[in-house]
Amino acid sequence: MSYPDLNDFDFNLPKNLIATEPKKDRSSSRLMFYNCNSSDTQHLNFNKLPDILEEGDVLILNNTKVLPARMNLLKKTGGKIEVLFQEEISETEFVGIFGSSRTPQINTKIYIDDYEFTIKNIKNNKITLINLNKKNIIEILNECGEMPLPKYIKRPVSSDDEHNYQTVYAKQYGSVAAPTAGLHFTKDLLRTLKKRKIKVEFITLHISYNTFKPIEDHDYTKHDIGFEKFNIEKSVFDTINQAKKNKKRIIAVGTTVTRVLEHCYSENINHSTSSKTDLFIYPGYKFKIINGLITNFHLPKSSLFLLTTSFLGIDKSLTLYQDAINNRYRFYSYGDSMFIDKVDEV
Repeated sequence: MSYPDLNDFDFNLPKNLIATEPKKDRSSSRLMFYNCNSSDTQHLNFNKLPDILEEGDVLILNNTKVLPARMNLLKKTGGKIEVLFQEEISETEFVGIFGSSRTPQINTKIYIDDYEFTIKNIKNNKITLINLNKKNIIEILNECGEMPLPKYIKRPVSSDDEHNYQTVYAKQYGSVAAPTAGLHFTKDLLRTLKKRKIKVEFITLHISYNTFKPIEDHDYTKHDIGFEKFNIEKSVFDTINQAKKNKKRIIAVGTTVTRVLEHCYSENINHSTSSKTDLFIYPGYKFKIINGLITNFHLPKSSLFLLTTSFLGIDKSLTLYQDAINNRYRFYSYGDSMFIDKVDEV
């Protein structure tokens, strides 16, 4: 009998394949297209996506908007505290993840520009701050915060990241990370899809710090992925149901969309709703709704890679990732993507 082992999801990735800058033209990024039925692999540019879709297929995207959620605050002594905003818990309080050489004291006042906060509580790496300003925290973040690029990007945040680390269809602020599979779409590409009568629908899932949280237990089934808030409209279910009747593909653009759709179908939700999900998808999971997945190339042993392997299989995922490495695909948030087509399933 084999037991869950996180090491099964490890692979060696050359550091020079980790993308730290995006392509200037989003849709010129590369797309690996794998057809599970024929076992064929094609190496394309992302702007060729309409050519491998059919009229009536459905693409579902996450229209969350990334907050400039990273704040570099100062104590009166000059000590620095970095806080990654997580969520508001009241009109005057919010929670974040903090980084500092020393753990600050409760009731300490900290500052960014002309704005003042008081530390209410600290537990592990989470900090609760009281906002002492007339402006709400979202307004302050938009004025003073930095885009929360992943820590593996070892360069200063630039003004270009405010645009580059945001999808062109981002609508509702709430995320501390981008839904990276969506970064490849341009407005022109979306127009082309609609002209070809490919359905494009949107859900909202606000991506939290949990997307960065490493799996620490070798038995990955014990991992707590945490809750994330989402919103979905009834029209999305109507489009999906009609497409299924017509035997068309339901393609999730990203792991966040996948989790929302699978959560809803697991809970028999088919109406407009605002809720939250802690669905952790790993091998053995039976997909109920999607039969196509567009996703970036992820970190080894991450919850995102485990979801990919759940859809494709561990061995095939590792084989295709090695193929991507051999063909010098770019990995992670600013990198390239893959489209896994399982049209005959679900």
